[in-house]
Amino acid sequence: MSYRILLIEDNPEMAENISSILHLARYDVTHAPNGKIGVDLAQRTQPDLILCDIMMPELDGYGVLHILNKDADTASIPFIFLTAKADKSDFRAGMNLGADDYITKPFDGHDLLKVVETRLKKSEFLKTSLGNTAGDVSAFFNKARELKDFQKLSENRPVRSFKRKDLIFMEGQSPNDLYFIEKGKVKTYKVNCNGKELITGIHGEGEFLGFVPLLEDKVYNENAEVLEEARLTIIPKSDFITLIYSSKDVARKFIKMLSNNLEEMEDRLLEVAYQSVRQRVASALLKINSRFAEENKPTLITIARRDISNIVGTATESLNRTLADFKDEGLIDIYGEGIKVLNYSKLEKLSH
Repeated sequence: MSYRILLIEDNPEMAENISSILHLARYDVTHAPNGKIGVDLAQRTQPDLILCDIMMPELDGYGVLHILNKDADTASIPFIFLTAKADKSDFRAGMNLGADDYITKPFDGHDLLKVVETRLKKSEFLKTSLGNTAGDVSAFFNKARELKDFQKLSENRPVRSFKRKDLIFMEGQSPNDLYFIEKGKVKTYKVNCNGKELITGIHGEGEFLGFVPLLEDKVYNENAEVLEEARLTIIPKSDFITLIYSSKDVARKFIKMLSNNLEEMEDRLLEVAYQSVRQRVASALLKINSRFAEENKPTLITIARRDISNIVGTATESLNRTLADFKDEGLIDIYGEGIKVLNYSKLEKLSH
């Protein structure tokens, strides 16, 4: 793979020297002679890494970094400052803006290539998925350990098996681990003062549990109970916290996951407030079906009726009546062990 590097440097001789070194290492280099052109090229070409001089007329390196960090498409591109200054205040100013590294002029070719290689390697790791399989999660944390910042992380990540109705954690407990679901299904729920259960989420293979309390350093605000026999990887709190606080990009991944969770919760609250029971049941069936659908296999929803009713926000009797109506209308089929969706398009129309 040929990595694309954008060099923003106003000194022609310095730019030629750096470009030639990078070309010899088989990098694809584009040169921008000033900050304004550099910003435009970065936004248009999305390079794999940016090398940028600090002291430039019109728009200096700090201004370039500030603009690119405000753009979601360029904020995660590794950014390395080139500077003739070695004053600590200059380093601090750049790092506070989000720079990934510094190279102080004068430098030799070996130092330049080593910094570039390290930052590209870290960037590739951060682009990996947080995991849909146990292998992905293992690779994610193992790749983290290859990086200098993460070499001291614990190597132990035990796997535990849980039976149906086993509690993984309870509201009010202090979190010690991050959980990754290798197999099975888990529900998270809250219980109100009257003992009424509200399911806040149904989670399956490839999903993380319990990262919000770890991020906020608070107790669990909900319970997690196994719906089907499950196998969970237990990731020590120290591993997770080190990853989060050592890298803004890893933190950004989990913040994105958190925002998705909040959006989903807001949608569910709106559904409960404004939609009919028929609409809510149709929406719940579609969401559960899509979440646990297996490629090229018909999905059978085996979640208990009581749990589905707690997702919908209605009594189990009302759910059963609605499901019977859906069966009569040819939207679903009901088996002894579960529910199968037959007509997706009609359910989608009904859910809106």
